[in-house]
Amino acid sequence: MMYSLDEVGLLPARVSNIDSRKDVNPFTRGGKGVLPVFVAPMTCITRELSQLKLFNDNKFIPTLPIRFDNVGDRVFNTCRGWTAVTLDEFIATYTNDSYRLKGPSTFYTLIDTANGNMSKILEAVKKAKELHGDTLKVMIGNIANPETYWDCIESGVDFVRVGIGGGNGCTTSIQTGIHVSLPYILQGIGDIKFYSKGKRKKYPKVIADGGIDSVGKAIKALALGADYVMVGKMFAQCEDVATSGAIRYNDGEKEVLYYGQSSEEGQLDRFGKIKSHPEGTSLWVPVTTTLKELSENFEAALRSTMSYCGAKTLDDFIGKVKYEYMTPTEFNSFNK
Repeated sequence: MMYSLDEVGLLPARVSNIDSRKDVNPFTRGGKGVLPVFVAPMTCITRELSQLKLFNDNKFIPTLPIRFDNVGDRVFNTCRGWTAVTLDEFIATYTNDSYRLKGPSTFYTLIDTANGNMSKILEAVKKAKELHGDTLKVMIGNIANPETYWDCIESGVDFVRVGIGGGNGCTTSIQTGIHVSLPYILQGIGDIKFYSKGKRKKYPKVIADGGIDSVGKAIKALALGADYVMVGKMFAQCEDVATSGAIRYNDGEKEVLYYGQSSEEGQLDRFGKIKSHPEGTSLWVPVTTTLKELSENFEAALRSTMSYCGAKTLDDFIGKVKYEYMTPTEFNSFNK
Protein backbone atom coordinates (compact mmCIF):
# COMPACT_ATOMS: atom_id res chain seq x y z
CA MET A 1 0.00 0.00 0.00
CA MET A 2 1.27 3.47 -0.84
CA TYR A 3 1.34 6.08 1.89
CA SER A 4 2.47 9.67 1.44
CA LEU A 5 5.16 11.50 3.39
CA ASP A 6 2.34 13.45 5.01
CA GLU A 7 1.09 10.25 6.62
CA VAL A 8 4.46 9.25 8.11
CA GLY A 9 5.41 10.07 11.68
CA LEU A 10 9.03 9.66 12.83
CA LEU A 11 9.74 8.04 16.19
CA PRO A 12 12.52 9.38 18.43
CA ALA A 13 15.22 7.09 19.77
CA ARG A 14 14.46 5.21 22.97
CA VAL A 15 17.28 7.21 24.59
CA SER A 16 19.33 9.90 22.87
CA ASN A 17 22.90 10.51 23.98
CA ILE A 18 23.02 13.89 22.25
CA ASP A 19 23.09 16.72 24.77
CA SER A 20 23.04 19.62 22.32
CA ARG A 21 22.02 20.17 18.71
CA LYS A 22 25.47 21.66 18.21
CA ASP A 23 26.85 18.13 18.56
CA VAL A 24 24.96 17.09 15.41
CA ASN A 25 26.52 17.25 11.95
CA PRO A 26 23.69 17.63 9.36
CA PHE A 27 26.03 18.03 6.40
CA THR A 28 27.00 15.68 3.60
CA ARG A 29 30.26 15.40 1.61
CA GLY A 30 32.32 14.67 4.67
CA GLY A 31 30.64 17.34 6.75
CA LYS A 32 31.88 20.25 4.65
CA GLY A 33 28.89 22.51 5.08
CA VAL A 34 26.66 21.10 2.33
CA LEU A 35 23.08 20.15 3.14
CA PRO A 36 21.70 16.96 1.50
CA VAL A 37 19.45 19.02 -0.77
CA PHE A 38 19.61 19.24 -4.56
CA VAL A 39 18.02 22.14 -6.43
CA ALA A 40 15.67 20.68 -9.05
CA PRO A 41 16.93 21.30 -12.61
CA MET A 42 14.03 23.56 -13.50
CA THR A 43 14.26 26.59 -15.76
CA CYS A 44 11.75 28.49 -13.62
CA ILE A 45 14.33 28.33 -10.80
CA THR A 46 17.78 28.38 -12.42
CA ARG A 47 18.42 29.97 -15.79
CA GLU A 48 22.10 30.96 -15.85
CA LEU A 49 25.39 29.22 -15.07
CA SER A 50 26.34 32.10 -12.78
CA GLN A 51 23.44 31.28 -10.47
CA LEU A 52 25.05 28.03 -9.31
CA LYS A 53 27.25 29.99 -6.89
CA LEU A 54 24.18 31.50 -5.20
CA PHE A 55 22.92 28.06 -4.22
CA ASN A 56 26.36 26.76 -3.29
CA ASP A 57 26.92 29.74 -1.00
CA ASN A 58 23.72 28.81 0.85
CA LYS A 59 24.73 25.13 1.32
CA PHE A 60 22.49 23.68 -1.41
CA ILE A 61 23.54 21.58 -4.42
CA PRO A 62 22.46 23.20 -7.70
CA THR A 63 22.01 21.68 -11.15
CA LEU A 64 22.01 23.69 -14.36
CA PRO A 65 18.82 22.66 -16.21
CA ILE A 66 18.40 21.83 -19.88
CA ARG A 67 17.66 24.84 -22.02
CA PHE A 68 17.79 24.88 -25.79
CA ASP A 69 20.23 27.80 -25.84
CA ASN A 70 22.78 26.69 -23.19
CA VAL A 71 24.19 23.46 -24.63
CA GLY A 72 27.81 24.68 -24.40
CA ASP A 73 27.53 25.61 -20.74
CA ARG A 74 25.92 22.29 -19.86
CA VAL A 75 27.94 19.79 -21.87
CA PHE A 76 31.39 21.29 -21.86
CA ASN A 77 31.53 23.03 -18.48
CA THR A 78 30.20 20.27 -16.27
CA CYS A 79 33.27 20.47 -14.03
CA ARG A 80 31.72 23.63 -12.55
CA GLY A 81 28.89 21.66 -10.96
CA TRP A 82 25.98 19.38 -11.75
CA THR A 83 24.44 19.96 -15.16
CA ALA A 84 21.47 18.33 -16.87
CA VAL A 85 21.73 16.96 -20.41
CA THR A 86 19.39 15.11 -22.74
CA LEU A 87 20.00 11.43 -23.35
CA ASP A 88 21.14 12.16 -26.92
CA GLU A 89 23.63 14.77 -25.66
CA PHE A 90 24.97 12.31 -23.09
CA ILE A 91 25.44 9.55 -25.65
CA ALA A 92 27.11 11.87 -28.17
CA THR A 93 29.50 13.32 -25.59
CA TYR A 94 30.29 10.68 -23.00
CA THR A 95 30.04 7.38 -24.89
CA ASN A 96 32.34 8.54 -27.68
CA ASP A 97 35.63 6.62 -27.62
CA SER A 98 37.50 9.60 -29.06
CA TYR A 99 36.40 11.99 -26.30
CA ARG A 100 38.23 11.62 -23.00
CA LEU A 101 37.57 13.70 -19.92
CA LYS A 102 40.69 15.58 -18.94
CA GLY A 103 41.95 17.34 -15.87
CA PRO A 104 41.69 16.71 -12.14
CA SER A 105 38.05 17.82 -11.98
CA THR A 106 35.13 15.42 -11.68
CA PHE A 107 32.31 15.90 -14.16
CA TYR A 108 28.80 15.74 -12.62
CA THR A 109 26.10 15.01 -15.21
CA LEU A 110 22.37 14.36 -14.90
CA ILE A 111 20.56 12.59 -17.72
CA ASP A 112 17.27 14.41 -17.32
CA THR A 113 14.48 12.26 -18.74
CA ALA A 114 10.88 11.56 -17.84
CA ASN A 115 11.40 7.81 -17.50
CA GLY A 116 14.76 6.81 -16.06
CA ASN A 117 14.14 3.08 -16.46
CA MET A 118 14.82 2.99 -20.22
CA SER A 119 17.36 0.33 -21.24
CA LYS A 120 18.96 2.90 -23.56
CA ILE A 121 19.87 5.06 -20.55
CA LEU A 122 21.29 2.18 -18.54
CA GLU A 123 23.36 0.94 -21.50
CA ALA A 124 24.71 4.45 -22.14
CA VAL A 125 25.71 4.89 -18.50
CA LYS A 126 27.48 1.53 -18.48
CA LYS A 127 29.52 2.42 -21.56
CA ALA A 128 30.33 5.92 -20.28
CA LYS A 129 31.51 4.58 -16.92
CA GLU A 130 33.70 2.01 -18.68
CA LEU A 131 35.33 4.85 -20.61
CA HIS A 132 35.68 7.46 -17.87
CA GLY A 133 35.32 5.67 -14.53
CA ASP A 134 34.83 7.91 -11.51
CA THR A 135 35.99 10.99 -13.43
CA LEU A 136 32.37 11.07 -14.56
CA LYS A 137 29.58 11.00 -11.98
CA VAL A 138 26.18 10.19 -13.49
CA MET A 139 22.71 10.83 -12.12
CA ILE A 140 19.64 9.36 -13.82
CA GLY A 141 15.93 9.34 -13.13
CA ASN A 142 13.26 9.35 -12.34
CA ILE A 143 12.39 5.76 -11.52
CA ALA A 144 9.16 4.49 -9.97
CA ASN A 145 9.86 0.77 -9.56
CA PRO A 146 12.12 -0.23 -6.65
CA GLU A 147 13.47 -3.18 -8.65
CA THR A 148 14.96 -0.78 -11.22
CA TYR A 149 17.51 -0.02 -8.51
CA TRP A 150 19.13 -3.40 -9.27
CA ASP A 151 19.71 -2.26 -12.86
CA CYS A 152 21.14 1.04 -11.64
CA ILE A 153 23.67 -0.91 -9.57
CA GLU A 154 24.66 -3.11 -12.50
CA SER A 155 25.09 -0.21 -14.95
CA GLY A 156 27.28 1.85 -12.63
CA VAL A 157 24.85 4.71 -11.95
CA ASP A 158 26.16 7.00 -9.18
CA PHE A 159 22.93 8.83 -8.25
CA VAL A 160 19.32 7.96 -9.02
CA ARG A 161 16.25 10.15 -8.60
CA VAL A 162 13.24 8.24 -7.33
CA GLY A 163 9.56 9.17 -7.45
CA ILE A 164 7.21 9.87 -10.35
CA GLY A 165 4.07 11.96 -10.31
CA GLY A 166 4.46 13.67 -6.94
CA GLY A 167 5.81 17.03 -8.06
CA ASN A 168 3.64 20.14 -7.74
CA GLY A 169 4.20 20.96 -11.41
CA CYS A 170 3.83 17.36 -12.65
CA THR A 171 0.65 15.84 -14.11
CA THR A 172 2.12 12.50 -15.22
CA SER A 173 0.13 10.50 -12.65
CA ILE A 174 -3.17 12.08 -13.64
CA GLN A 175 -2.61 11.53 -17.34
CA THR A 176 -0.88 8.14 -17.36
CA GLY A 177 -1.72 6.40 -14.09
CA ILE A 178 2.01 5.92 -13.40
CA HIS A 179 2.73 6.87 -9.81
CA VAL A 180 4.78 5.88 -6.79
CA SER A 181 4.86 7.38 -3.32
CA LEU A 182 8.24 8.20 -1.84
CA PRO A 183 7.78 6.06 1.31
CA TYR A 184 6.93 3.06 -0.90
CA ILE A 185 9.94 3.27 -3.21
CA LEU A 186 12.37 4.24 -0.44
CA GLN A 187 11.28 1.22 1.59
CA GLY A 188 11.64 -1.02 -1.48
CA ILE A 189 15.16 0.20 -2.19
CA GLY A 190 16.01 -0.14 1.49
CA ASP A 191 14.97 -3.81 1.32
CA ILE A 192 17.24 -4.35 -1.70
CA LYS A 193 20.21 -2.87 0.16
CA PHE A 194 19.45 -4.94 3.26
CA TYR A 195 19.09 -8.30 1.53
CA SER A 196 22.13 -7.75 -0.70
CA LYS A 197 24.31 -6.47 2.14
CA GLY A 198 27.92 -7.50 1.69
CA LYS A 199 27.38 -8.58 -1.91
CA ARG A 200 27.91 -5.16 -3.47
CA LYS A 201 30.78 -2.74 -3.06
CA LYS A 202 28.85 0.29 -4.24
CA TYR A 203 25.24 1.43 -4.24
CA PRO A 204 23.88 4.42 -6.16
CA LYS A 205 22.96 7.35 -3.95
CA VAL A 206 19.20 7.79 -3.75
CA ILE A 207 17.56 11.19 -4.30
CA ALA A 208 13.91 11.53 -3.24
CA ASP A 209 12.24 13.79 -5.79
CA GLY A 210 8.69 15.08 -6.17
CA GLY A 211 6.23 16.84 -3.90
CA ILE A 212 8.78 17.74 -1.22
CA ASP A 213 7.38 21.19 -0.58
CA SER A 214 8.24 21.56 3.11
CA VAL A 215 11.29 21.09 5.29
CA GLY A 216 9.43 18.46 7.33
CA LYS A 217 8.74 16.30 4.26
CA ALA A 218 12.37 16.58 3.19
CA ILE A 219 13.58 15.39 6.59
CA LYS A 220 11.11 12.50 6.58
CA ALA A 221 12.43 11.37 3.18
CA LEU A 222 15.98 11.36 4.55
CA ALA A 223 14.88 9.42 7.62
CA LEU A 224 13.19 6.82 5.39
CA GLY A 225 16.37 6.17 3.41
CA ALA A 226 16.99 8.92 0.85
CA ASP A 227 20.62 10.05 0.74
CA TYR A 228 19.45 13.39 -0.66
CA VAL A 229 16.23 15.18 -1.50
CA MET A 230 15.52 17.25 -4.60
CA VAL A 231 13.42 20.37 -4.14
CA GLY A 232 11.76 22.76 -6.56
CA LYS A 233 8.82 24.73 -5.19
CA MET A 234 10.51 25.83 -1.94
CA PHE A 235 13.32 27.42 -3.96
CA ALA A 236 10.88 29.14 -6.31
CA GLN A 237 9.41 30.83 -3.24
CA CYS A 238 12.73 32.47 -2.32
CA GLU A 239 12.97 36.20 -3.01
CA ASP A 240 16.56 36.04 -4.28
CA VAL A 241 16.08 33.12 -6.68
CA ALA A 242 15.72 34.22 -10.28
CA THR A 243 12.66 32.61 -11.83
CA SER A 244 10.97 32.69 -15.21
CA GLY A 245 10.48 36.41 -14.78
CA ALA A 246 6.71 36.04 -14.50
CA ILE A 247 5.68 37.94 -11.36
CA ARG A 248 2.34 39.23 -10.13
CA TYR A 249 0.88 40.72 -6.96
CA ASN A 250 -2.19 39.16 -5.38
CA ASP A 251 -3.73 41.36 -2.68
CA GLY A 252 -0.33 42.98 -2.27
CA GLU A 253 1.49 39.64 -1.93
CA LYS A 254 4.21 38.85 -4.46
CA GLU A 255 3.79 35.64 -6.46
CA VAL A 256 5.97 33.95 -9.08
CA LEU A 257 5.08 31.47 -11.82
CA TYR A 258 6.24 27.94 -11.03
CA TYR A 259 6.02 25.20 -13.64
CA GLY A 260 7.19 21.68 -14.42
CA GLN A 261 9.70 20.95 -17.18
CA SER A 262 7.13 18.93 -19.14
CA SER A 263 4.59 21.77 -19.08
CA GLU A 264 4.14 24.02 -22.10
CA GLU A 265 6.32 26.69 -20.45
CA GLY A 266 8.98 24.13 -19.55
CA GLN A 267 9.08 22.67 -23.05
CA LEU A 268 9.51 26.12 -24.56
CA ASP A 269 12.51 26.64 -22.26
CA ARG A 270 13.98 23.21 -23.01
CA PHE A 271 13.39 22.91 -26.74
CA GLY A 272 12.25 26.32 -27.95
CA LYS A 273 8.90 24.77 -28.92
CA ILE A 274 6.10 22.52 -27.68
CA LYS A 275 7.61 19.14 -28.50
CA SER A 276 5.08 16.70 -27.01
CA HIS A 277 1.81 16.52 -25.12
CA PRO A 278 2.38 18.35 -21.80
CA GLU A 279 2.66 16.27 -18.63
CA GLY A 280 3.14 19.28 -16.43
CA THR A 281 1.34 22.37 -15.30
CA SER A 282 2.02 25.87 -13.99
CA LEU A 283 0.88 27.60 -10.82
CA TRP A 284 1.44 30.85 -9.02
CA VAL A 285 3.27 30.47 -5.70
CA PRO A 286 3.81 33.13 -3.02
CA VAL A 287 7.28 34.50 -2.32
CA THR A 288 7.72 33.82 1.39
CA THR A 289 11.42 33.61 2.25
CA THR A 290 15.03 33.93 1.08
CA LEU A 291 17.66 31.32 0.32
CA LYS A 292 19.54 32.21 3.50
CA GLU A 293 16.44 31.83 5.64
CA LEU A 294 15.51 28.53 3.97
CA SER A 295 19.03 27.20 4.50
CA GLU A 296 19.09 28.23 8.15
CA ASN A 297 15.62 26.79 8.81
CA PHE A 298 16.47 23.51 7.09
CA GLU A 299 19.73 23.11 9.00
CA ALA A 300 18.11 23.92 12.34
CA ALA A 301 15.19 21.54 11.77
CA LEU A 302 17.46 18.71 10.60
CA ARG A 303 19.74 19.18 13.62
CA SER A 304 16.72 19.00 15.90
CA THR A 305 15.28 15.86 14.31
CA MET A 306 18.67 14.12 14.36
CA SER A 307 19.11 14.96 18.05
CA TYR A 308 15.68 13.46 18.84
CA CYS A 309 16.74 10.31 16.99
CA GLY A 310 20.18 10.07 18.60
CA ALA A 311 22.00 10.55 15.29
CA LYS A 312 25.19 12.61 15.28
CA THR A 313 25.81 12.25 11.55
CA LEU A 314 23.72 11.68 8.44
CA ASP A 315 25.14 8.15 8.25
CA ASP A 316 23.52 7.51 11.64
CA PHE A 317 20.24 9.04 10.49
CA ILE A 318 19.48 8.15 6.87
CA GLY A 319 17.28 5.08 6.67
CA LYS A 320 17.77 4.26 10.34
CA VAL A 321 14.78 5.98 11.91
CA LYS A 322 11.71 4.08 13.03
CA TYR A 323 8.42 5.43 11.74
CA GLU A 324 4.71 4.71 11.72
CA TYR A 325 1.82 5.60 9.45
CA MET A 326 -0.92 7.91 10.72
CA THR A 327 -4.66 7.47 10.52
CA PRO A 328 -6.54 10.37 8.90
CA THR A 329 -7.62 11.54 12.36
CA GLU A 330 -4.08 11.48 13.68
CA PHE A 331 -2.88 13.34 10.61
CA ASN A 332 -5.27 16.16 11.49
CA SER A 333 -3.60 16.30 14.90
CA PHE A 334 -0.18 16.39 13.25
CA ASN A 335 -1.04 18.92 10.54
CA LYS A 336 -2.03 21.86 12.74
